[in-house]
Amino acid sequence: MPELPEVETIVRELRPKVVGKKFWKVEGKLHYVFLPSYEEISTKIKGLKVLDVTRRGKFIVFVLDKKMRLVIHLRMSGRLMWKKVLKKEKHSRAVFSFSDATSLIFSDARKFGRIWFYSEKDYEGATGIFKLGIEPFGPTFSHENLNKIFVHKRGILKNNLLRQDLITGIGNIYADEICYRIGLHPKSRLEHLTPKDLKNLHEAILHCLQEGIDHCGASVSDFVGTRGTLGKHQLYLKVYGRKGDPCYSCGLEIQKTKVAGRGTFVCVKCQILR
Repeated sequence: MPELPEVETIVRELRPKVVGKKFWKVEGKLHYVFLPSYEEISTKIKGLKVLDVTRRGKFIVFVLDKKMRLVIHLRMSGRLMWKKVLKKEKHSRAVFSFSDATSLIFSDARKFGRIWFYSEKDYEGATGIFKLGIEPFGPTFSHENLNKIFVHKRGILKNNLLRQDLITGIGNIYADEICYRIGLHPKSRLEHLTPKDLKNLHEAILHCLQEGIDHCGASVSDFVGTRGTLGKHQLYLKVYGRKGDPCYSCGLEIQKTKVAGRGTFVCVKCQILR
Protein backbone atom coordinates (compact mmCIF):
# COMPACT_ATOMS: atom_id res chain seq x y z
CA MET A 1 0.00 0.00 0.00
CA PRO A 2 1.33 3.47 -0.82
CA GLU A 3 2.35 5.25 2.39
CA LEU A 4 2.66 8.93 3.23
CA PRO A 5 5.69 9.65 0.97
CA GLU A 6 4.09 7.93 -2.03
CA VAL A 7 0.75 9.70 -1.57
CA GLU A 8 2.52 13.03 -1.02
CA THR A 9 4.43 12.45 -4.27
CA ILE A 10 1.15 11.96 -6.14
CA VAL A 11 -0.37 15.09 -4.58
CA ARG A 12 2.67 17.21 -5.51
CA GLU A 13 2.57 15.93 -9.08
CA LEU A 14 -1.16 16.48 -9.46
CA ARG A 15 -1.48 19.93 -7.89
CA PRO A 16 0.07 21.97 -10.74
CA LYS A 17 -1.77 19.89 -13.35
CA VAL A 18 -5.35 19.96 -12.06
CA VAL A 19 -5.77 23.13 -10.01
CA GLY A 20 -8.00 25.51 -11.95
CA LYS A 21 -9.44 22.82 -14.23
CA LYS A 22 -13.12 21.90 -14.40
CA PHE A 23 -14.51 18.37 -14.46
CA TRP A 24 -16.31 17.44 -17.64
CA LYS A 25 -17.41 13.90 -16.75
CA VAL A 26 -16.50 10.75 -14.84
CA GLU A 27 -16.82 7.19 -16.11
CA GLY A 28 -16.49 4.01 -14.08
CA LYS A 29 -17.11 0.29 -14.44
CA LEU A 30 -17.15 -0.90 -10.81
CA HIS A 31 -19.83 1.27 -9.27
CA TYR A 32 -19.19 0.06 -5.70
CA VAL A 33 -15.88 1.94 -5.80
CA PHE A 34 -17.83 5.24 -5.77
CA LEU A 35 -19.40 6.58 -2.60
CA PRO A 36 -22.12 7.56 -1.93
CA SER A 37 -22.89 6.33 -5.48
CA TYR A 38 -21.58 6.43 -9.01
CA GLU A 39 -24.79 8.06 -10.21
CA GLU A 40 -24.49 10.94 -7.75
CA ILE A 41 -20.82 11.60 -8.49
CA SER A 42 -21.20 11.42 -12.28
CA THR A 43 -24.15 13.80 -12.12
CA LYS A 44 -22.92 16.40 -9.62
CA ILE A 45 -19.19 16.66 -10.36
CA LYS A 46 -19.63 18.06 -13.87
CA GLY A 47 -18.49 21.67 -14.07
CA LEU A 48 -16.88 21.79 -10.62
CA LYS A 49 -13.46 23.46 -10.47
CA VAL A 50 -10.45 22.05 -8.63
CA LEU A 51 -9.20 24.63 -6.13
CA ASP A 52 -6.45 22.55 -4.51
CA VAL A 53 -5.14 19.01 -4.00
CA THR A 54 -4.10 18.05 -0.47
CA ARG A 55 -3.24 14.98 1.58
CA ARG A 56 -4.48 13.71 4.93
CA GLY A 57 -2.64 10.58 5.99
CA LYS A 58 -2.92 8.27 2.97
CA PHE A 59 -6.02 10.01 1.58
CA ILE A 60 -5.83 12.28 -1.51
CA VAL A 61 -8.27 15.18 -1.16
CA PHE A 62 -9.40 17.33 -4.10
CA VAL A 63 -10.77 20.63 -2.83
CA LEU A 64 -13.55 21.70 -5.20
CA ASP A 65 -15.67 24.80 -5.48
CA LYS A 66 -19.23 24.85 -4.10
CA LYS A 67 -17.66 23.45 -0.89
CA MET A 68 -17.31 19.90 -2.24
CA ARG A 69 -14.55 17.33 -1.75
CA LEU A 70 -13.45 14.43 -3.97
CA VAL A 71 -11.41 11.96 -1.91
CA ILE A 72 -9.42 8.97 -3.20
CA HIS A 73 -7.71 6.21 -1.20
CA LEU A 74 -5.45 3.95 -3.25
CA ARG A 75 -5.48 1.09 -0.72
CA MET A 76 -3.27 -1.85 -1.78
CA SER A 77 -2.69 -1.38 -5.50
CA GLY A 78 -4.41 1.80 -6.69
CA ARG A 79 -2.72 4.17 -9.13
CA LEU A 80 -3.56 7.63 -10.44
CA MET A 81 -2.32 8.37 -13.95
CA TRP A 82 -2.44 11.77 -15.64
CA LYS A 83 -3.04 11.65 -19.39
CA LYS A 84 -3.20 14.45 -21.92
CA VAL A 85 -4.71 12.06 -24.45
CA LEU A 86 -6.97 9.30 -23.17
CA LYS A 87 -5.41 5.89 -23.59
CA LYS A 88 -6.64 2.60 -22.26
CA GLU A 89 -5.16 1.70 -18.87
CA LYS A 90 -5.08 -1.82 -17.50
CA HIS A 91 -7.40 -2.29 -14.50
CA SER A 92 -8.97 1.13 -15.05
CA ARG A 93 -11.78 1.71 -12.51
CA ALA A 94 -12.53 5.41 -13.06
CA VAL A 95 -11.72 8.06 -15.63
CA PHE A 96 -12.09 11.72 -14.67
CA SER A 97 -12.16 13.90 -17.78
CA PHE A 98 -11.57 17.64 -17.65
CA SER A 99 -12.85 20.40 -19.90
CA ASP A 100 -9.45 20.80 -21.61
CA ALA A 101 -9.43 17.13 -22.80
CA THR A 102 -6.98 15.96 -20.11
CA SER A 103 -7.83 12.93 -17.96
CA LEU A 104 -7.06 11.45 -14.57
CA ILE A 105 -7.29 7.67 -14.58
CA PHE A 106 -7.72 5.60 -11.42
CA SER A 107 -6.59 2.01 -11.94
CA ASP A 108 -6.63 -0.66 -9.27
CA ALA A 109 -5.73 -4.31 -9.88
CA ARG A 110 -7.02 -5.55 -6.51
CA LYS A 111 -10.20 -3.45 -6.52
CA PHE A 112 -9.78 -2.24 -2.90
CA GLY A 113 -9.44 1.49 -3.66
CA ARG A 114 -12.32 3.87 -3.00
CA ILE A 115 -13.57 7.24 -4.30
CA TRP A 116 -15.77 9.53 -2.21
CA PHE A 117 -17.66 12.69 -3.17
CA TYR A 118 -19.09 14.64 -0.25
CA SER A 119 -19.55 18.17 1.00
CA GLU A 120 -16.89 19.99 2.98
CA LYS A 121 -19.03 19.43 6.07
CA ASP A 122 -19.51 15.67 5.62
CA TYR A 123 -16.43 14.25 3.90
CA GLU A 124 -14.30 13.57 6.99
CA GLY A 125 -17.06 11.53 8.59
CA ALA A 126 -17.92 9.67 5.39
CA THR A 127 -14.32 8.69 4.62
CA GLY A 128 -13.12 8.02 8.18
CA ILE A 129 -10.57 10.84 8.00
CA PHE A 130 -11.90 12.14 11.31
CA LYS A 131 -10.43 9.05 13.02
CA LEU A 132 -6.86 9.76 11.87
CA GLY A 133 -4.15 10.60 14.36
CA ILE A 134 -1.49 13.27 14.30
CA GLU A 135 0.00 14.29 10.95
CA PRO A 136 3.82 13.85 10.92
CA PHE A 137 4.44 17.09 9.00
CA GLY A 138 1.65 18.99 10.70
CA PRO A 139 2.19 21.83 13.20
CA THR A 140 1.23 19.68 16.20
CA PHE A 141 3.74 16.91 15.56
CA SER A 142 6.24 17.88 18.24
CA HIS A 143 8.46 15.78 20.47
CA GLU A 144 6.22 16.70 23.39
CA ASN A 145 3.04 15.57 21.63
CA LEU A 146 4.66 12.32 20.52
CA ASN A 147 5.52 11.68 24.16
CA LYS A 148 1.87 12.19 25.07
CA ILE A 149 0.86 9.61 22.49
CA PHE A 150 3.25 6.87 23.66
CA VAL A 151 4.42 7.59 27.21
CA HIS A 152 1.61 5.78 29.06
CA LYS A 153 0.87 3.16 26.41
CA ARG A 154 1.74 -0.50 26.47
CA GLY A 155 2.33 -2.72 23.47
CA ILE A 156 4.72 -3.45 20.63
CA LEU A 157 6.50 -0.53 18.97
CA LYS A 158 5.83 -1.49 15.34
CA ASN A 159 2.17 -2.30 15.98
CA ASN A 160 1.66 1.23 17.31
CA LEU A 161 3.62 2.90 14.51
CA LEU A 162 1.16 1.30 12.09
CA ARG A 163 -1.90 2.59 13.96
CA GLN A 164 -3.38 5.34 11.80
CA ASP A 165 -5.39 6.67 14.76
CA LEU A 166 -2.14 7.54 16.56
CA ILE A 167 0.22 8.75 13.83
CA THR A 168 -1.13 8.77 10.30
CA GLY A 169 0.73 7.85 7.12
CA ILE A 170 3.23 5.26 8.36
CA GLY A 171 2.99 1.78 6.83
CA ASN A 172 5.10 -1.35 6.78
CA ILE A 173 8.08 -0.02 4.83
CA TYR A 174 8.67 3.13 6.81
CA ALA A 175 7.93 1.51 10.18
CA ASP A 176 10.86 -0.87 9.58
CA GLU A 177 13.09 1.98 8.44
CA ILE A 178 12.18 4.08 11.48
CA CYS A 179 12.95 1.23 13.89
CA TYR A 180 16.31 0.65 12.21
CA ARG A 181 17.23 4.32 12.42
CA ILE A 182 16.61 4.45 16.19
CA GLY A 183 18.38 1.13 16.77
CA LEU A 184 15.37 -0.65 18.27
CA HIS A 185 13.88 -4.00 17.36
CA PRO A 186 10.32 -3.57 16.02
CA LYS A 187 9.12 -5.93 18.78
CA SER A 188 10.34 -3.56 21.50
CA ARG A 189 7.73 -2.68 24.11
CA LEU A 190 6.48 0.90 24.39
CA GLU A 191 6.56 0.75 28.19
CA HIS A 192 10.30 0.01 28.05
CA LEU A 193 11.26 2.95 25.85
CA THR A 194 13.44 5.62 27.42
CA PRO A 195 12.95 9.40 27.03
CA LYS A 196 15.91 9.34 24.64
CA ASP A 197 14.25 6.59 22.60
CA LEU A 198 11.13 8.74 22.22
CA LYS A 199 13.18 11.77 21.22
CA ASN A 200 15.01 9.65 18.61
CA LEU A 201 11.68 8.25 17.44
CA HIS A 202 10.35 11.74 16.71
CA GLU A 203 13.43 12.59 14.66
CA ALA A 204 13.40 9.24 12.84
CA ILE A 205 9.75 9.51 11.78
CA LEU A 206 10.37 12.89 10.18
CA HIS A 207 13.70 11.86 8.65
CA CYS A 208 12.53 8.56 7.12
CA LEU A 209 9.31 10.00 5.70
CA GLN A 210 11.09 13.05 4.29
CA GLU A 211 13.69 10.84 2.63
CA GLY A 212 10.87 8.91 0.97
CA ILE A 213 9.33 12.15 -0.30
CA ASP A 214 12.70 13.42 -1.55
CA HIS A 215 13.12 10.24 -3.60
CA CYS A 216 9.53 10.38 -4.95
CA GLY A 217 8.39 7.32 -3.01
CA ALA A 218 9.40 3.67 -2.87
CA SER A 219 8.38 1.42 -5.77
CA VAL A 220 8.71 -1.99 -4.14
CA SER A 221 5.45 -3.38 -5.54
CA ASP A 222 2.68 -1.38 -7.25
CA PHE A 223 3.56 2.27 -6.75
CA VAL A 224 4.19 4.57 -9.69
CA GLY A 225 3.78 8.33 -9.94
CA THR A 226 1.13 10.06 -12.02
CA ARG A 227 3.45 10.03 -15.06
CA GLY A 228 3.99 6.28 -14.81
CA THR A 229 7.52 6.65 -13.44
CA LEU A 230 8.89 4.58 -10.57
CA GLY A 231 9.92 6.10 -7.29
CA LYS A 232 13.59 5.82 -6.32
CA HIS A 233 13.48 5.36 -2.56
CA GLN A 234 13.69 1.55 -2.77
CA LEU A 235 17.34 2.13 -3.75
CA TYR A 236 17.99 3.84 -0.40
CA LEU A 237 16.15 1.57 2.05
CA LYS A 238 18.35 0.39 4.93
CA VAL A 239 16.50 -2.78 5.97
CA TYR A 240 13.13 -3.21 4.26
CA GLY A 241 13.25 -5.85 1.52
CA ARG A 242 16.93 -6.65 2.21
CA LYS A 243 16.65 -10.16 3.71
CA GLY A 244 20.04 -11.90 3.51
CA ASP A 245 21.88 -8.71 2.53
CA PRO A 246 24.58 -7.32 4.84
CA CYS A 247 23.61 -4.57 7.26
CA TYR A 248 25.14 -1.27 6.16
CA SER A 249 26.40 -0.66 9.70
CA CYS A 250 27.69 -4.00 11.03
CA GLY A 251 27.73 -6.38 8.04
CA LEU A 252 25.44 -8.97 9.66
CA GLU A 253 22.74 -10.39 7.39
CA ILE A 254 19.36 -8.67 7.56
CA GLN A 255 16.71 -11.05 8.84
CA LYS A 256 13.02 -11.27 8.01
CA THR A 257 10.48 -12.03 10.71
CA LYS A 258 6.83 -11.21 11.36
CA VAL A 259 5.59 -8.39 13.59
CA ALA A 260 2.03 -7.06 13.72
CA GLY A 261 1.18 -9.77 11.19
CA ARG A 262 3.46 -8.11 8.63
CA GLY A 263 6.75 -9.17 7.08
CA THR A 264 9.41 -7.27 9.05
CA PHE A 265 13.10 -6.71 8.30
CA VAL A 266 15.63 -6.23 11.08
CA CYS A 267 19.31 -6.30 11.97
CA VAL A 268 19.40 -8.21 15.24
CA LYS A 269 22.84 -6.79 16.09
CA CYS A 270 22.13 -3.10 15.50
CA GLN A 271 18.54 -3.13 16.75
CA ILE A 272 18.17 -3.96 20.44
CA LEU A 273 15.01 -5.35 22.01
CA ARG A 274 13.66 -3.14 24.78
